[in-house]
Amino acid sequence: MAQREIPHYHEFVAKDQRPSVGHTYRWYLGGDYVYTARVVEFRGGCWARVQVIESAPQHTSVYTPGAEFEIKIAHYRYEAVPERSSSA
Repeated sequence: MAQREIPHYHEFVAKDQRPSVGHTYRWYLGGDYVYTARVVEFRGGCWARVQVIESAPQHTSVYTPGAEFEIKIAHYRYEAVPERSSSA
């Protein structure tokens, strides 16, 4: 039987470290920053629908601001982006 090259979600991310709906994260694939996106929906324990806010300079032709798509979060590393204060 073939072995999986990508770890299963539950082997990769602890349940208390899952991304949260409505929060923004910087997403990395293979160690490279690809885009900053907000989590629109989280479902199934490993899938998230994200909306791109900003893409890495080398990925602007692929990931445009406002684009939404589903990703399997086990394929990514991510870090929270601090929320901006709305006070003036």
